[in-house]
Amino acid sequence: MGSIFTTSKDAKIKSTFGKGKFIPFYLQFVPGVCVETITNKKHLKSYFNDKNTNSILAISHIRGGKPKKKKTSLNNNDRYFPLLRGVYEVPAKGDPVLLCTIGSKNYYLGPLNTDNNPNWNEDNLWEPEIPVSSKPGSHEKNPRLMKGESLNFSKVRYKRMSKSYNEILDGTNAYNETHGDIMLEGRHGNSIRVGSRGTTPYVYISNGRQSTFTQEGFADGTLISITNRGSLNQHFGGYAKQIESSGGDDMLELDIVDGFTLASDYVSLDEDAPVRFMGDLVRDVNGSGDVKEIIYDYGSDEEQNQILASSDRITINSKSDDIYLSSNKDIHIGTKRHLTISTNENLIIESEQTYLGNPTPNGQSVEMDHMVLGKKLQDVLKDIVALFGEIKVATQLGPQGTMPLPSEQSVITAIDDILSSKHFLDE
Repeated sequence: MGSIFTTSKDAKIKSTFGKGKFIPFYLQFVPGVCVETITNKKHLKSYFNDKNTNSILAISHIRGGKPKKKKTSLNNNDRYFPLLRGVYEVPAKGDPVLLCTIGSKNYYLGPLNTDNNPNWNEDNLWEPEIPVSSKPGSHEKNPRLMKGESLNFSKVRYKRMSKSYNEILDGTNAYNETHGDIMLEGRHGNSIRVGSRGTTPYVYISNGRQSTFTQEGFADGTLISITNRGSLNQHFGGYAKQIESSGGDDMLELDIVDGFTLASDYVSLDEDAPVRFMGDLVRDVNGSGDVKEIIYDYGSDEEQNQILASSDRITINSKSDDIYLSSNKDIHIGTKRHLTISTNENLIIESEQTYLGNPTPNGQSVEMDHMVLGKKLQDVLKDIVALFGEIKVATQLGPQGTMPLPSEQSVITAIDDILSSKHFLDE
């Protein structure tokens, strides 16, 4: 039962002989509670009908004088569908909802935000199915089952997402004052934020956030940020890394680093510093300068769009066609361990000059050795061997060569074998 005509003791008019008369009025939306959640066609109450997906079975708290239905007696007449076509949140069992009927079709809105908690909100109109005055032992002993809640749902006291004033990005005309954002919050530490600082927009996608955190940051399991102005540090502050993950209070202990650092250059308290830093090579190819300014201050002084994707593992997979990685300026790749490239056909590197090693460490040019061209080296070595064959020395038997013919042939064969059949250099 959704929308309903009902009466209230506060809605009464005088009638003949001074007696009062209740005035019926129409309630489009009535409060109720979700009893069953049908998330797929295999659910028992779906009856293997795809059209019932994301519907709920619910009981209205306002019944117009009719007796309250028991949870076990609900049927298709008590089925409600999302009111909005494309944007909705499917409630959990026990969630408070709003119910309505339009054109003989039942719909729901919700869950309702009774406790302003993104994880779980209690139904403040709940009443036990079996009266409290019933004989002892007739009630369900488990309080969650008694309220019709699912034992599979994890209740965690996640804090509501907030937006703190940012003096650098919000402006200084009014201290500690800013506008809110459009928020999509999940139940267990994930969110999508569409907002702005001043007039410059941003989008944050966060997943795996700590339950006590009220804003996105580098400590999140995964963070994707799309910003128009402001450096990463201006948006998110310092870099926080979880130390313990064994559960309990220890999992909230974080190693706080003053400012965002690329993972290849980040050195934790329990590891040795790498021999080569990505930031050093980036600095050197840019003609020296400040690494912080080149890498980490991007967008701090002007509108500069950037995307950050930060997670424990990132996989980019093209199933049937190409991947194009292009940059108007440079492409930098850094890793603390190995960089591997595997291909079943050709590996082609085409550049003006190719260096194996850093030609400008600390901004100072150093003399580097040269690679050799195999075929030209082969020709030179063969010419040298041929010269040895032309040299004659005087002996009792007459002029003789300095190199026996079998040895000369073996050297020529070895020179022929020095060329690789799989690796080539541009002449």
